[in-house]
Amino acid sequence: MTAAYNPFEILNLPLLRGIIRHGNRVIVLQRFNWPGIAERHAFMGTPYVDEAKAKKHVAHLSEKEGKLLSLSADAEKITTLIDDPKYYLFLNTFRDPNWDAKILKHYQIKMISFLRSRMPMPPKDPIDIHLVLEYGRLKAMVNVNGTEKTFDAFEMIK
Repeated sequence: MTAAYNPFEILNLPLLRGIIRHGNRVIVLQRFNWPGIAERHAFMGTPYVDEAKAKKHVAHLSEKEGKLLSLSADAEKITTLIDDPKYYLFLNTFRDPNWDAKILKHYQIKMISFLRSRMPMPPKDPIDIHLVLEYGRLKAMVNVNGTEKTFDAFEMIK
């Protein structure tokens, strides 16, 4: 088995300082799952200048999935997580401009197996998968022979 490919930017102290310097006042910090990382040990951060947009993001989360933190008042909570080696913090940006193609290539077998178990598809039909990051969650929008469905990408690749 190959090592898990993770395209997300790692949230560290210099990056956090840059986020604050760029005028972001709040961050939505939510639980994040990815292959190779123990459950409940990873978080995705989405910074916002506008608190109303951040509250809209939080409204899309399930109970206890995440919360809105002030980058000034709650900075110590965030830096404590960054400094703790048992946790992984990611930013909602990608390290690699070809992240989506690399995810599709790296996890192709798992994704196709997942789809075959959940969607009717003849063996030779083309499968179109488009990945998007929405409210801190990686989603796979799938089109097979005119049938469109959206899945949580982690569920497809775990």
